[in-house]
Amino acid sequence: MIKKNLLVLALAAVPISVAADITQATLYPSHGDLTWQETQTVKQGDGVITINRLPVSLQDQSVRVSLGGVAGAQIQQIEIGRVEQTGYVSEQTQRLRNELTQVLEKLQAQEDAIQAWNQQVTLMTKAAENPHELSATELSDMAAALKQTTMAALAEIRGIRTQMRDDIALKDRLERELSQAQQNARASKKAQIHYRAPAGGDLTITLEFQSNEARWRSEYNAQLSSQVAGQKANDPKSGELTLQHLAVVQQTTGDDWRNVELQLSTANARRGTNMPPLDSWVVSPAQPDFLVRQMKSAAPMLDSSATAEVEADFGASVERQSTFSQSYRLAQPVSVPSGGNGQRLIVAEHTVAVEMAVWTAPAYDPTGYVHATGIFIAEAPIPAGPVQLFRDGQSVGSTYLSEMTNGEELRLGFGVDEAIRVAVVNETERTGEEGIWKSEQVQRRQNRFEITNHHGDAVNLRIFDRMPVSQIDILTVKPLQISEPVERNVDDKKGVLAWNRTVPAGETVSVQSGFEVRVPEGNQLPNL
Repeated sequence: MIKKNLLVLALAAVPISVAADITQATLYPSHGDLTWQETQTVKQGDGVITINRLPVSLQDQSVRVSLGGVAGAQIQQIEIGRVEQTGYVSEQTQRLRNELTQVLEKLQAQEDAIQAWNQQVTLMTKAAENPHELSATELSDMAAALKQTTMAALAEIRGIRTQMRDDIALKDRLERELSQAQQNARASKKAQIHYRAPAGGDLTITLEFQSNEARWRSEYNAQLSSQVAGQKANDPKSGELTLQHLAVVQQTTGDDWRNVELQLSTANARRGTNMPPLDSWVVSPAQPDFLVRQMKSAAPMLDSSATAEVEADFGASVERQSTFSQSYRLAQPVSVPSGGNGQRLIVAEHTVAVEMAVWTAPAYDPTGYVHATGIFIAEAPIPAGPVQLFRDGQSVGSTYLSEMTNGEELRLGFGVDEAIRVAVVNETERTGEEGIWKSEQVQRRQNRFEITNHHGDAVNLRIFDRMPVSQIDILTVKPLQISEPVERNVDDKKGVLAWNRTVPAGETVSVQSGFEVRVPEGNQLPNL
């Protein structure tokens, strides 16, 4: 059954029917612009070209059609219809069915093996119930043999059931994917293009449309090399960070793409097109609490229509870039199967000269972490995405990279440095009441942080601590012994301290950090 979305006066036409195979795709983080192109030999006059098996996710309002090859050829009418299909089974569906059949057969074989072993245990149990006339020695030997055989059979059953767990999980996944694929395969769309050709010839038809079932996202591999060619042996600062940009391409249109010319754009339409409206901000003197509560309960809800849209949460060449976005064109056509698993393609590599240091906050975590800091240089911004971290070829974990633009500081952590030992020595910890005429509650804490370098070379350290920050007048905070030089209010965070030190191989560096907190009598000290 076909439901027509566009009704225009039709012209008499000789139909030409072709299947829709995608030839080009421009993917965005939110959707895809897909292109179908075909050349057909046509006769002079009116005609109709029907394009079948278009994805059901095709957005009708986005359809654009152009004609070429025959001078003066014109489009008279475009009809987009939905086709409910009963016999069509995509290649993806057939593949899933074959894989599911193999898994079911394997599970059945495992069940048969379990049943056979259970039968053996049953037979052995019945044999033990009818020992006839046996001597005590024979009974003992038979019991031992029964026990050994039964234990072996039960062990086999347990082993088979263990193997079945992964197969059962695979079966469940394939059944879910098959259900989704069959749902997509039950319907498609088709386009009927009515044209008028002033002469016969080879007519090229280009159909472009948008689909939200094709998109891409960014992932990264960050590889830190602590030893760089030309680096001085006694220079602990320099390193090189290679940031590999991967495009995870995914499409679930129901048909596999073969040899598609692929372009990737960083532009994201889901961020909206306009800034939200900015109305007047009317304020008034503070009101008593009960009046404020009444005003809040009577206030109308914010009109959701006035807010901007927000995001839910092969080598390539840079083809086009602007201040706002960048696009990559894959060097060779690619094939992308329809399904939930994304295909990863390398689109760019960025090399960043970094300074390396071991960061530690001893009072909160006596561990040293390798950090690399450098300036990101690129012609256009790169999107945010997850990052897999590698240090000198070893995997050390993962993190998340925010969107980066040219000239921004790139800072990544690369796991624990096992050759750095951190110790905290509590030199003073005192809480009590002080004062003769005016009593106050006082707490003093003085720590010494000792960091030892067990590397064969010098290491840069960045040591962090923090001081309490008072928000009320009656609570006063005073620093005690603080090693100099020290950086205060790091990253504009009040009370955060940082020391930069270089520790030679095999040596120990120490810094001091302490504070005093006071409150008047009758008030409690904070829980520090």
